[in-house]
Amino acid sequence: MALPTRPAQGFTRTKLLVVIVVIAVLAVPYVTGILARNQMQARMNDARQIYLAAFSLANDTPGDLKAAGRIANLSDYVTLLVRGGCLNVGDLKAFSGPGYKPYKGTLSNGALVPPFTEENCAYKVYLAKKDDTANTVFLESKNGDKGFIICRKGGDAGIYKTAASAHTFPHPGGGTVESAENCLNPGPAAP
Repeated sequence: MALPTRPAQGFTRTKLLVVIVVIAVLAVPYVTGILARNQMQARMNDARQIYLAAFSLANDTPGDLKAAGRIANLSDYVTLLVRGGCLNVGDLKAFSGPGYKPYKGTLSNGALVPPFTEENCAYKVYLAKKDDTANTVFLESKNGDKGFIICRKGGDAGIYKTAASAHTFPHPGGGTVESAENCLNPGPAAP
């Protein structure tokens, strides 16, 4: 006497697709977190590159460049970095970030053409003075959706999660984030 046969019980394509979709949905936050951390790390490395160029310029050029009238704004500063050989024009992509256009221009007759503008810079750049402490802010990222990058006068940089933590560091000349007197590109005034 033959035993009754049962249909094969196995993984159907539909069950396999459901499992794959569930795994993908669970993995999305993890993968996006890794991508965000990698992006912030890349921006922190760019901030350090900008710091090294600024440090080189400060060592090669005696005196206060802003007080001497050689720097009035961010474009003047970036032009001076390139003209002084501290950065190449191709290195100016270090100033860009998500939502900012990488600079595409040339150095012609000692000037950047077209001029370097706010839309090329994802950072606020401060001119620290000789008497400012090593933890005085030199550069900070503008957007804070994934965190903030702070690079200090001493050259160390870090990623901070909230705006409150970014505001705990002193700013050049004892200024505050709100006063931004030594910021080359403070952005729009607060309402």
